[in-house]
Amino acid sequence: MCPSAPIIALLIPTWVAACMCTVGCGGPPKTILESDVPNVVGMEPIVTRDIVRREGEMVGVHVIYRGDVVDCQVIARETRAAFDDQGWWFMNEQARGTTTVLTFGKEQRRVRIEIAENQIDPMMSPATLQLSLAGAAPATSTTSLHSQTGGQPSSSVEGFAPPPK
Repeated sequence: MCPSAPIIALLIPTWVAACMCTVGCGGPPKTILESDVPNVVGMEPIVTRDIVRREGEMVGVHVIYRGDVVDCQVIARETRAAFDDQGWWFMNEQARGTTTVLTFGKEQRRVRIEIAENQIDPMMSPATLQLSLAGAAPATSTTSLHSQTGGQPSSSVEGFAPPPK
């Protein structure tokens, strides 16, 4: 028996555990603040605000993401699968230019996700997720945009430019 065999036998489990933690511990959490609302797949949440919980359930939140988006449709498909896994039903998808908007529902809650491809720097592409109760005006509703634009309707959500005509 080799004199260094006991040391190697002790180091192998430590090395395996370190590798597993490195692989398993990376990336953003799958859901927002341990709720049933998935994060946008493949994107990093950078701001989470306007959190509202009712009887332990998240009923309101606004999350801003940044990430590498080369194709909005790929992110949209993966995000749809994540919402499906959490029991959300798909309501609508709108794709226009380099922007995709997804809408999901679950009980009395609605989620609206907007993913935009940054054509100059795809690694810094933005996305937003807005959770609200059905019928409730989200923080970035057209009502608040009207007051910011002097009463003129706006088709863009805060932080997103409308697509070229």
